[in-house]
Amino acid sequence: MRKGERNLTLRILSTLFCIMVFGGFVCLDKVAIAAPTPDIKIGLVYPLSGSLSRNGNLTLQSIKASMAWVNENGGIKSMGGAKLVPVIVDSGSTVEGAANAMERVSRDPEVALTMGSWASSLTLASSEVSERVGIPQFSISFVDQLNQRGFKWGFYVTPPMSVYGEMGLANALALAAAAGSSPRTVMILSDNQAASKAFNESAKKYLQKRPDIKVVGEEYWTMGTLTDATPIMQKVKSLNPDLVLYSAGAISEAQIGLMKKREMGIKNIFMGSGGWAADPSFRQVGADFLEGMIAFSPIFPHQLTPPEWIKRSLDQSRKEYSDEPFAGQELTYGWVLVPTVAEVLERAGSRDRKSIQEAARKLDIHDVMATRATAKQGMAFDETGRLAKKYQEVLIVQWQGGVARTVFPSQLAVAKAAWPGTK
Repeated sequence: MRKGERNLTLRILSTLFCIMVFGGFVCLDKVAIAAPTPDIKIGLVYPLSGSLSRNGNLTLQSIKASMAWVNENGGIKSMGGAKLVPVIVDSGSTVEGAANAMERVSRDPEVALTMGSWASSLTLASSEVSERVGIPQFSISFVDQLNQRGFKWGFYVTPPMSVYGEMGLANALALAAAAGSSPRTVMILSDNQAASKAFNESAKKYLQKRPDIKVVGEEYWTMGTLTDATPIMQKVKSLNPDLVLYSAGAISEAQIGLMKKREMGIKNIFMGSGGWAADPSFRQVGADFLEGMIAFSPIFPHQLTPPEWIKRSLDQSRKEYSDEPFAGQELTYGWVLVPTVAEVLERAGSRDRKSIQEAARKLDIHDVMATRATAKQGMAFDETGRLAKKYQEVLIVQWQGGVARTVFPSQLAVAKAAWPGTK
């Protein structure tokens, strides 16, 4: 081969080599661009078995529905459209189970944050673990003790139970007065769950300001042990109070009490300490024995809740759990928890737990899509991790014609409050 031909061949080979190398980099770049964005794993610790199983399963369905909505609307954009993925662990209905379940899920380094555990007693246990491990935990639990321990990793999207006397019971009695009714006697029926005890304390503290209303009796049982409500309902029938403050947080136990209420022909007005008292499963009791019954809830479908969100929860529940006639408190919880978490993740722009914690502490959003299911259309946390006071509200929900509807405050009401006779 001549020298000139050899040089030409070398130049051609060199050019081809450069093209191949450059092309390879381009291909590698395209592969890198096309690589899927890692998901954001969220640990869900809820009671999916035991006495609180319906509460936990319905809450799980609303969380799944709201996660799907976030994902379908672009995921977490600050992290390349990362999708939210649930990591589900059954806590059972015991405090030991809640602690153990949180221990398991939070030890997974890919889990960025957690949610749980429905009942305040369970959340007290699970949050001890999340605090020790150092992982953000977002919860709907009410009891004040949760945010009074000096913990830094817990965030509570609902008002504390200590305000339920003034924001719940006081407003319900104001509705009664507006309808020309003046209750004079109250009886307390309650399990021993932390939130139930806190509600009773808040209600009694308020009633101390009302010498015109007398507490005539109190009956308690250990949550998860109520199999026969005959003795407590006999007390109700005997004392015949104008109002019964009812705290049976486990939906299964509340059903037992309400069925006995019907069996014994008791038509006194019952007021439930949470939105569980407006659970659709209670319709089997019969409209007559539910009519006028009130539930106090921080989260329940209302005038500003997007209809699409309600439909998504109902569809999700129908697909994986149960065919519900309407969305209650539990099927709405996810639409406060998940949009809040999505906003926190957008601001954090990271899966790092500490970054998520810091973003949550700085969060303050109002009148945006993420706050549509909240009572005051806003979300921020105070220095203890509790929902900021400016965004606290307790909804009043009432059974009317076999359906539970929000009746207070007026700007969120989907029906007008009614006050039937108590006898």
